[in-house]
Amino acid sequence: MLNAPSAVVADAGAASATLAPPRVADSPPRVTLTTETGTEFLLTADLSHQGACIAILPGPTGLDAPPWQATVTEYAGMDGGRLVKTRAAARRINLPLLIWAPTRPELLALKRQLVAAVIGGGCWLRVAEADGTARSIRVHYTGGLEGDEGADAAGLAYTRYGLQLTAPDPYWYGPERTETFRVHGAPRFLSHPAGSWTTVRSDTMTDPAAWTMTSGTPLTVAAEATATDGSHAVLPGGDRAETTAAFPYDGTSLYRITVRARAHPGPDGGPTPLLSAGLNGSAIGRPRMLAAARRPLPGGDWVELTGYAQGWAAPRPDDEDEAEAPAEADPATLPTGTTAVRPVLQADGAPVDVDHVTLSRLTPGSTTGTGEPHAMGFLPLRIAPSVIGDTGLPVDVSTDVDAWPVWRITGPLGRQDTGQPTVPIRLANLTTGGELLLDYGIPPGRTVVIDTRPGIKAVYLETSGGGRGENLWPRVEGPAALWPLIPGENRIAVTASGATDRSAVALTYQPRHLGA
Repeated sequence: MLNAPSAVVADAGAASATLAPPRVADSPPRVTLTTETGTEFLLTADLSHQGACIAILPGPTGLDAPPWQATVTEYAGMDGGRLVKTRAAARRINLPLLIWAPTRPELLALKRQLVAAVIGGGCWLRVAEADGTARSIRVHYTGGLEGDEGADAAGLAYTRYGLQLTAPDPYWYGPERTETFRVHGAPRFLSHPAGSWTTVRSDTMTDPAAWTMTSGTPLTVAAEATATDGSHAVLPGGDRAETTAAFPYDGTSLYRITVRARAHPGPDGGPTPLLSAGLNGSAIGRPRMLAAARRPLPGGDWVELTGYAQGWAAPRPDDEDEAEAPAEADPATLPTGTTAVRPVLQADGAPVDVDHVTLSRLTPGSTTGTGEPHAMGFLPLRIAPSVIGDTGLPVDVSTDVDAWPVWRITGPLGRQDTGQPTVPIRLANLTTGGELLLDYGIPPGRTVVIDTRPGIKAVYLETSGGGRGENLWPRVEGPAALWPLIPGENRIAVTASGATDRSAVALTYQPRHLGA
């Protein structure tokens, strides 16, 4: 009930008995009507209120279950029919109101303000319970404020209205809720087909003796809380580090080198370092440093640098000791006859911090036919508040019907090294099987918005002012599955590549309810 007992309960011929004060949980709700401009009208004021006020009288309708429509196809020549579908229809709400004021001018001012505000556009009707829970529904005025000056409907300081509202969206909405997915230490989120890759070398850069510097100066190791094992190596600008140990190289297999690195903190305005990662192999006495991947490192965030190598190629006269980047669509190659390789890192322009280096090998039988790395896709990073597996992160949704989320994805995310294709950002509801793939590399600091709400359905790059920028619907791959959250537990999986500690994915939704 929207109204509290107001006075005395009396049986005929018996002494009156005043009701006991209601408990907090039994207190009447607070009902408000708020316009698009933010003007709020309290509709459940106590008549002891000082000044003009509005109170809902007994008899409001339309606050519980929405009207339900059933589409039935009648059988030809037979009794009955077949149910085709059911749906919730637009809701009608009727609120009997009493507007009262201590003086006639105050009454006129309040009712004129209410009429102008409600007829001017859409409003939010909100019912807030004493326990702190609240639900809202968007409504539009359809009638009831025409006025009736009959003896029982109005007086000098009061008037009655039967406010009629319609809600095209028949559901009540709960408070907005947000789940945030973040990267915490990118290397441990690497995900790939189980058993496909064999680690040849994994180095967390804690042993300077494991690397040989071109300059002859020992590799410096420093403590770092955000590094994998609590420390990282500092590679001076213009220097090159090569593993002391060599590893077998089979030209028929696919090799991958992965490096986690960042620009070494230095004075503002200094040069941006360029990091090359690759393999050093030799054949017939000709050394060659092959840059499987190369990337500038602006800013101070940890980033992943990944490159691939496979096969042999005849050496060219200019191959000696040359850092060469591979072609865009092909793994890099080493000189014919190379049987051993050493991972190599080279910093140009400014120093680089290196946290982790991994060399892995994929056998030809595990590839997708051609043996090229891009045929199987770049291996993604998982993004979550904690390390999660293929089972996803559980998100419990207290809603009566499906809730439609709004995604805000902040870069860098989905971006690759130069010469490697963008890998789609994947948003999946493992509980329902819904999946969305966005083939777009989000620049650092920029945000992509995916709004799945009915009547909106938008995918765009947000402008600096928070508005709609570039339309990214053409970058949505496959069926446009803007999936909802269902009542109860939803297991959400977010996978992407090119993530750093600045990357974030926020899922925001409002529970939807059948009644107030």
